[in-house]
Order: sequence, then structure tokens, then C-alpha cells
Amino acid sequence: MTNNNLVNPENLIVSIQVSLDGFSFYIKDTAADAIIDSQEYFFENLNTPQKTLEKIQNIFTTTPSLNQEFKDVVVIYANELFALVPKVLFDEQNLTDYLKFNTKILKTDFIVYDELEALDLVNVYVPYTNINNFFFDHFGTFTYYHSQSILINSILGQAKPSDNPEVFVQVGHQSLDLICYQGQKLLLNNHFKYETPEDFVYYILFCFEQLNLNTETTKLWLNGAITEDDANYKLVYDYVRNIDFHISENSSTLKNSFLQYNLSL
Repeated sequence: MTNNNLVNPENLIVSIQVSLDGFSFYIKDTAADAIIDSQEYFFENLNTPQKTLEKIQNIFTTTPSLNQEFKDVVVIYANELFALVPKVLFDEQNLTDYLKFNTKILKTDFIVYDELEALDLVNVYVPYTNINNFFFDHFGTFTYYHSQSILINSILGQAKPSDNPEVFVQVGHQSLDLICYQGQKLLLNNHFKYETPEDFVYYILFCFEQLNLNTETTKLWLNGAITEDDANYKLVYDYVRNIDFHISENSSTLKNSFLQYNLSL
């Protein structure tokens, strides 16, 4: 969606999502409460931050709406380089220790964290440093978060007290992000890459098995790049019966992106 009648910079915010396999953004006029430009790109066969940066630089070169002044800039990094830590166990001096057992990190990696204060959690993660530097050069100061922080904070923030666990899956073109929660208590969170419907279903069923969830009664919420006509949906419905589609707060914009959620913690 594009509207070339751009408004005063003091009314504009741009929200951006970055992953190795995609890039999306929307520009919002806060005075009119309207989206004036939004785009989503999918990158095939890219597996390094450098190749992704080259694609992003090309997008900025060919997209005039991204080359202007903004009131606020928010960037969301979507990757598997994260670890959730209960706040009572968190120590800022040990950031590397939280990540080194479940993800490959380099000595040169820049490690940061998001605080999910309402949930007493801290998300420790690695943003893409080269892409972060590009945004800093282009925009100046900006705010950035990890996609899991946004997803968990949004979904659990809306959750009602319950004795029954629920599962939520944000579906991407080649990945899925899964959270299981009971009320506002997080039970499980993970990011998986998949290629086939069988992969897709395997990861969901694996999480059901790990938490001893009933595939007949446990609610499974789906959102993102999936419909009832998709092979992924048809196969998962063979195994999990209580399925529904999530309606996000901003469902009219970039449904496949984390940008549809509330981008604040």
C-alpha cells in the first residue's frame, strides 16, 4: 500500500522488520492515524547478514519514502539468536553465557537484551551488527527490539487467567515462532525453520509432546503466512483439532510480519 502524498516529518514514524530471509516496513502518519506506505520483501537463498544488508541497501536506494526524516524509527530483528531468562536470574555481566549453549555466537557479536517487565522476563539476543550500523548511519538514533520480545509481550499481555495452556504460532514463509502459555505464564518459546508441511507439523507436535498437551482440546492459535487452504494447515489439522486464527491489533497491515503487533515493551 502506497500513498505518495507524504506528510510533515514530525508526524511520521517508520517501523521495520529484518530477518535473513526478509524485510518489511510501514510508515505511519501519527496525526491522521493512517498507514501511508507499507512493503514486504522475501529473500530466497540468503543465509548471511552481509547478503541481507545488500538487499536492504538496494531497497532503500529504490524506495523514496524511506529516505526522509522521521519522528521515530523502530526496528525489529527476527532471528534464532536469543535466549529468554527469568528476571530474578538475570545478570547483565553474563550475556554471553545465556546464549552460548543454544546458539552459535562470535567474539565480535554485539549482545543486547529486552526487558519484558510485566512478565518478569529478559530476552537476551544478537542483532545484526552490520545492519544495525547501516540504520544508524541512515536514520541516526532509533529503537530496536527482538521479534520474540514483541510477540510474547503482545500475546501474553492479552491473555486472560486460565487453567488451560494455549499454543500460539506465528507462521513465516520458512520459519515458525511458537509460544505456549497459561494465562500470563510463559511455558515454552522457540523459533524453528521448516521447508515442508511435515517439518511444520513436526515442530508443533514436538512442543505438544514436551508439555504433555492434549491435541484434541488444547487451543492452537495460528497467524501469519497460513490459511485453511494451505498444505501446512491441512496437515496440522489432522493432528490438532482445536485450531483458530488469531486476529491481531493491526491485522490490516503486514499480516505475515511481527510489525502487526504492539511495538513497545
